[in-house]
Amino acid sequence: MSKILVGVLLLLLPMVMSADRLVRIPMETDNDFCQIQEMGYDVTAGSREENWVDVMISERFVNETLHQYPGARLLPREWSELLPQTDSNEMGFYYGPNENALFWAELAESNDMVDTPTSYGTSYEGRDLNYIRISNAPAGAPSILFTALTHGREPGGNSVIIDWAQWLTTEYGNDTMATFILDNAQIYIIPIVNPDAYEYNNPNGGNQRKNMNYDSPVASTGIDLNRNYSYQWGYDNQGSSPDPYSETYRGSAALSEPETLAETQWIDSIQPLGGFHYHTYGGYLLYPYGYNNSPTPHQATFSSWGNQMAAQNNYEVGRCGEILYDVNGDAVDWSYGATTHSPMLFFTPEVDDDGFWGSQNDTTAIVTNNLECRFMNKLLCMNLLSTVGIEEESSTGLEGTTLNLVLGSNPVSAVLSYTVTGSVGSSMSVLDVTGRVVAAPSDGNWVVPEALQNGVYFLRADNGNQSVSQRFTVLR
Repeated sequence: MSKILVGVLLLLLPMVMSADRLVRIPMETDNDFCQIQEMGYDVTAGSREENWVDVMISERFVNETLHQYPGARLLPREWSELLPQTDSNEMGFYYGPNENALFWAELAESNDMVDTPTSYGTSYEGRDLNYIRISNAPAGAPSILFTALTHGREPGGNSVIIDWAQWLTTEYGNDTMATFILDNAQIYIIPIVNPDAYEYNNPNGGNQRKNMNYDSPVASTGIDLNRNYSYQWGYDNQGSSPDPYSETYRGSAALSEPETLAETQWIDSIQPLGGFHYHTYGGYLLYPYGYNNSPTPHQATFSSWGNQMAAQNNYEVGRCGEILYDVNGDAVDWSYGATTHSPMLFFTPEVDDDGFWGSQNDTTAIVTNNLECRFMNKLLCMNLLSTVGIEEESSTGLEGTTLNLVLGSNPVSAVLSYTVTGSVGSSMSVLDVTGRVVAAPSDGNWVVPEALQNGVYFLRADNGNQSVSQRFTVLR
């Protein structure tokens, strides 16, 4: 695929000349992907494994592009454009700005565990930057954070975290995981990181990715907030752009934008264990380091957790440079690498939506994505909470060797493996969170009954003088 000529022309044309469309271009080699990126296209998604890349181009050049790349195809208009609504909804089946405000206000009003939306700063155009806290945990409980709409044209992530909040609050007291999470963690949510662009996108077609700072300190089409974070900001010109008209323009300096500055200061104040920075639309689960595609000291954890979380939705798991391209100055690298806090275990899920706005008139993909991402949200919380040792208290015997219980993989879907040391003939039992015994394992490998509900359980070893318990999660 050597005929990459049209890209230069596209970069020279004003964005306002015509609507933009998504075109899917097949790739023959890995180098093709790199060439397309280097030509300055607005690369919106792609897969090195599946050999395709999506680019956003001016509609007037669609036919030329399709001719230029045999096998390329034009994607449906609603994938790239927010179409005029024929009903009272702001953004079709996505939650628009006003619908977001109403949802969170009503959720807080109807549920004591949900705090009223609170501002942590203001945007470039002066809108409140709000977070919501959901918890029934005591003061000092660890924090976990979920964010969405860092890019104003990616509403699928916002749908996911609204669904997550609904599930947590509705299932608390019924579902053992929802109960355990809210009893042991403070769940924080930023539903709209970039409110100015999201507001602008309705009714202006939905293609504003960056913030709305068009003139400070230089003329531009806005700053890409996900290239404006301070860790490895401007590391090179491939992972972000110095061009004010590029879709990955990083701004004049690290944290130059009020949205990123306020967010990072607030995140440092709550010090979350980790979380998800939601984007759309490729179907990926990304982790650091993105700036140079190198492993972090927590590579094994990121890889293991990522593969567990993607078991149901088959998202591609890895560093951004492995799946798409290197990226610098982004939120997930900052969350892990910035010196203002300890490493936070954050991932970037790219929700597998149909383009940016493909579900505006059809809820099918939204419902599927919400369910698949809800599974990831649950597993992330359980894994993060396991890092701070939240488990049932263990008792120490009055005499003899200390009893020890070690679990194998956790969470589990089919078989729970365990090892007991320090005692012979200990009785084993599995208890639910109410203390009810649901099983009595005996051989170090307990096959989880198919009828057993997903949730939090405890494995207990007791030798008559001592007992010790470890928490585990059943998650299929």
